[in-house]
This record gives sequence, C-alpha cells and structure tokens, in this order.
Amino acid sequence: LKPFAQVKSLCRILPDRSTMAPGRKVRTTADASIPPQEALKVLKEGNTRFLNGAPTAAQTDKIMRKELVDMGQAPHTAIIGCADSRAPLETVFDAMPGDIFVLRNA
Repeated sequence: LKPFAQVKSLCRILPDRSTMAPGRKVRTTADASIPPQEALKVLKEGNTRFLNGAPTAAQTDKIMRKELVDMGQAPHTAIIGCADSRAPLETVFDAMPGDIFVLRNA
C-alpha cells in the first residue's frame, strides 16, 4: 500500500471518539503558517496543560483524522528530540496530530 492508502485504511479502523476538545483542531495545509513566537507560545501552553494534568490533544475524532489524510499535515514546529520513549514530545507539548514534526535521535 502507498503511505496515504495506509493512513486512510487506519482511519477506517480507529474508533470514533465522541468527545472533542473545544476549540482544538488539527493543523492542515489549509491553515496559514504561524510566526515562530506564536509557535513557541503554543508549545508552552501545551506543556502547561501537560504539567497541570489537563491535556486535550488525546481528544481527536474521525473527522480530524480524515482532514489530515485529505488535506495533509502542516506542523507549526519541527523538534529534534531524544529517542527515549519516556519523553514523548507529542505528549509533553499536548500536541494535536499534525501540530509538530518530531525527529527522534538516539
């Protein structure tokens, strides 16, 4: 299968979640780029939610996943991080799918 076909196939089998975070959406190519200071602000806000135990990124749904497949991702930040699974950057920054591009290095 081609990568997009695999993602589309995955979207069909993932469960649909009925709860969504108010005001949170996935970033796609339809979104405008954001300035570096705004991206840093978004990362800091996400990290604060993580530290406070109030993450919202896990609340995605079928429509959000389909938007990423149909329109593509548009990460606001690229991060080179540690390959250590105890520090998942998507979780630490409470990032939605498509928010950040993570490269892990050992």
